[in-house]
Amino acid sequence: MPSNSLSPFISPFILLIEDNKSDIDLVKNNLAQSGVLRNHLSACQSIKQAIFFLREYPEFSTILLSTTVSDGNGIVGLQKLIAEFPNKIIIVLAEKEHQDLGVSCIKAGAQDFLLKELLEVSSIYPNIRFAVERTQQFQASLSEKTNKVKLNSQQLYQDIFNNSKDAIYICNLEGRLVDFNQATFELFAFSEEELLEIEVHDLFHTKEKKREFLYALVASGSVTEFPIGIEQKNGKSRQCLISAKMINTPEFTGYSGVIRDITEQQKANDLRKARDIARQSAKMKEQFIANISHEMRTPMNAIWGMSNLVMQTKLSAEQRNYVSTIQQSSELLLGVVNDILTISEIQNSQLKFDYKFFDLYELLHNLLNVIQFKAGEKSLQLLLQIKEGVPRIVHGDKQRLNQILYNLALNGIKFTEKGGITIDIENLNESNDFVQLKFTVKDTGIGIPSDKIDAIFETFTLIREEGVDHEGKGLGLPIAKNLVEQQGGKIGVKSEVGKGSEFYFDLLFEIGEEVFPEPIQAKSAATLDKGAIRILLVEDHKMNQLVAIKSLEKYWPTTAIEITVANDGREAINILAEKDFDIILMDIQMPNMNGYEATAHIRHKMPPKKAEIPILAMTAHAHVAKNEKFRDHGMDDCILKPFEPKELFKKITEYTFKYKVLA
Repeated sequence: MPSNSLSPFISPFILLIEDNKSDIDLVKNNLAQSGVLRNHLSACQSIKQAIFFLREYPEFSTILLSTTVSDGNGIVGLQKLIAEFPNKIIIVLAEKEHQDLGVSCIKAGAQDFLLKELLEVSSIYPNIRFAVERTQQFQASLSEKTNKVKLNSQQLYQDIFNNSKDAIYICNLEGRLVDFNQATFELFAFSEEELLEIEVHDLFHTKEKKREFLYALVASGSVTEFPIGIEQKNGKSRQCLISAKMINTPEFTGYSGVIRDITEQQKANDLRKARDIARQSAKMKEQFIANISHEMRTPMNAIWGMSNLVMQTKLSAEQRNYVSTIQQSSELLLGVVNDILTISEIQNSQLKFDYKFFDLYELLHNLLNVIQFKAGEKSLQLLLQIKEGVPRIVHGDKQRLNQILYNLALNGIKFTEKGGITIDIENLNESNDFVQLKFTVKDTGIGIPSDKIDAIFETFTLIREEGVDHEGKGLGLPIAKNLVEQQGGKIGVKSEVGKGSEFYFDLLFEIGEEVFPEPIQAKSAATLDKGAIRILLVEDHKMNQLVAIKSLEKYWPTTAIEITVANDGREAINILAEKDFDIILMDIQMPNMNGYEATAHIRHKMPPKKAEIPILAMTAHAHVAKNEKFRDHGMDDCILKPFEPKELFKKITEYTFKYKVLA
């Protein structure tokens, strides 16, 4: 870490809180162009990580806070930082479309806000310095000093000449220097004495460029921002722009020149171009994967749903075994789709975390119940050990933690034939508000060769045991690694061939005392006592229509439910205009009129009673369910295909009950 000495104007130690790698690189490059060394900037990817960092390194007094950090979205992160570090200078980085949020952040205590888009065309450091100087009330004292200093034009010129970062010089047409400033020999990397002995034009990259420059200068009397390459004494090249003006007097013929080094600017431009290309590529890739996911989930919904229905009929032992195999294969294929979507989010820097209070003990016991079946297939023991001092209620991303542990546990089961899997949780470090927990997943399996340990967290890497072909796709461990590291944790493994492996990771959690409400119990159709549930099913896929209808009729008697089918959004609106319904199951991707358009029409153009009908989105697009995009279009909730029948029944009952009661 850097030393504790501070500049009189601004701390040279700046902390950036940003979870987008492209924006981190952009800020670093921008600060480098401004003359601020790269190692003066440190970055944290979350508010939690930043709080711990600032406690350990208090010399970082200037903070750049992105408003899109996952655990401090909007003003929430700013308020946490101000509460913890009231004397820190916080400058908010906001997206252009969230400019109002930047203004709100200033009202909430930030010193300034900058638009991320402007970082590409102007230097960030002057804005930081201005905010710091304004906050420390330096402006008044600087103004007072300025009034006391009287500079004549010669002194002003001399100051500009001596202090300019651009190389300023005067030379004859042969390139012999007559006068030059400090920046000139810094640019060429020659000593002052050496520069006086050489012709400066010989340091231009090519003779052609030298001739082209001199011809343009003599012909027109001046040139502006002529691109030229400079060869330094050490052999390194710099990309520059030269502006020059002819000097013709009886005593001297030559020119005055100003050379601006744009090497870092060019690098920044190249970086931005590469970033834009990468973003475009990532966007296309994301769209492709989303479409593939949808196309795979749609038929999988039919396979999964129909196999569930078949399992509820009278089957022989042989038939039940066949259908069970279909179900397990469907689960495996769905797992592949989900893992590919997660890897895509990671690679495109679109991974988001949803931090809430949750019951850690409940999560761990539920995890054991889920993986018990897999372990039981191989007669493996499962053991959960929660050490003393591990809090029950914590604040974090429950789903991501479950995904990490599930992937690690499933990996252990896959490569273990005898013995079992142990999951340990212990408290590594605790403060008043936070706790650092260590999770360890041990197995008694085949182990990992020492020369393969570094590779196991790489995407699509599989460790093969001679003579045995283990199922897998090489995505579980890379996903676990990324989910841990993007939350500021560390992950590792210890293993010995033939004796098993031990995967471990640590994560930081806020300790909570929130009391969890009792889970909402799904009410049966009989408790509604206001007639049968009237459902409008809007679905264009015939097989998925059949799956939904048969699943609902298996759960409810035909006297307790009425199902009407519409093949697209337009047909649904026409039917709804003529009949009343208690709930609508709305597919999103349909011909003629999609689910979003149909929902907008219902919410804004139909009579109040019908405009308030609960609408559940039914979609095979996983990202729609994850980012809750459906809510922006007026839908109440979402069912992801292929759906779990119990989840569908529960949501239908809950929303229908509320609607009937209110009606």
